[in-house]
Amino acid sequence: MQCIFYMIRKEFLQVFRDPHMIALLFVVPLVQLFLLAYTITTDVKHLTLGVVDYDRSVSSREVGRLFTNSDRFELVGYAESPRQVGDLMRAWQTQMALLIPAGFHRDLQRGLRPQLQIVVDGVDGNTAGVALGYAQQILTEYAQDIALQLQRLGTPPATHQLRLLERMWFNLDLDSKQFMVPGIVVVLLTIIPMMFASMGLVRERELGTLEQLMVTPLKRHQLLLGKIIPALILAYVEMILVMLVAVLSFGIKMNGSYLLLAFFSLLYLFTTIGLGIFISTWTQSQQQAMFFSWFVMVFMILMGGFFIPIENMPVLLRKLTYLNPMRYFMYILRDIFLKGSGLRYLWRDALILGLFGFSILGLGVAKFQKRVG
Repeated sequence: MQCIFYMIRKEFLQVFRDPHMIALLFVVPLVQLFLLAYTITTDVKHLTLGVVDYDRSVSSREVGRLFTNSDRFELVGYAESPRQVGDLMRAWQTQMALLIPAGFHRDLQRGLRPQLQIVVDGVDGNTAGVALGYAQQILTEYAQDIALQLQRLGTPPATHQLRLLERMWFNLDLDSKQFMVPGIVVVLLTIIPMMFASMGLVRERELGTLEQLMVTPLKRHQLLLGKIIPALILAYVEMILVMLVAVLSFGIKMNGSYLLLAFFSLLYLFTTIGLGIFISTWTQSQQQAMFFSWFVMVFMILMGGFFIPIENMPVLLRKLTYLNPMRYFMYILRDIFLKGSGLRYLWRDALILGLFGFSILGLGVAKFQKRVG
């Protein structure tokens, strides 16, 4: 046990004597957190809107004003005709146009159902679909308000109105940061521990210190534990630091158990550190270890449900995601943060994640040989 303690002490001294390593472990993750949290978002805001108003009435102006009450739309101006709307879209000056027909105010006052037309630039299909959803929500709420006003005045609307009551669970404000930031934490817990573990033994080999360790009476498991335990401790410190910044700076709400989160994180860190050790047994230089680690991380991130929902992938790729441990930890972390889920709902993913962790870590340990490769 004393030999392991001295190995751990050596690792910490080696890390904290290197300013570049300190920056990599504690500064770079925070910079990545801020950059990714502000740049990666599923929200669609500041959509440019043009209006063609043939009615020029109080009601038509009120409809146009409703679209600009939030940061979802920006009114860029009024167009004279649909042809001008097409020219504005070709010039990338507007993404959506609202066409209000003549007689709109008159038909509303009579209890009729005047039609509005929405024209959307469909080049970006995702943005177009979200923009239509925003517009439908605004117009539906406006139609319900008009129907209530007419009923108070004794003028029934042309048809009975169905009032839809919406309620959001877990993420009440539909804030994309509540969904994306926990995913960023998963990405950081993948990149930093894996690269730290993969480059640790390789760096020893390049500096010549690995040869000195080989001639000591240290056993293989003592040498590896001296490498694994510091990596786990530093990864936990990094996770605490990143989550503290996420909660304080971005207002991320933690609805679940921190103890459960720590346990699942330990299982996942076994996977990432085990992958790093396995990579270090195949590479001879830090450059090789870095490129090999980057190749593995790109696969894990793309197939882990961070950028692209797994449900939207082709069938073959969806099946491949079951081989990706990040898939399970991504689900677990988001469920703990957003839903406050307990072990009752997460035990299946936790079991698979644990199998991945111990298997990969065991494979890396078995592949390591106490010799200079």
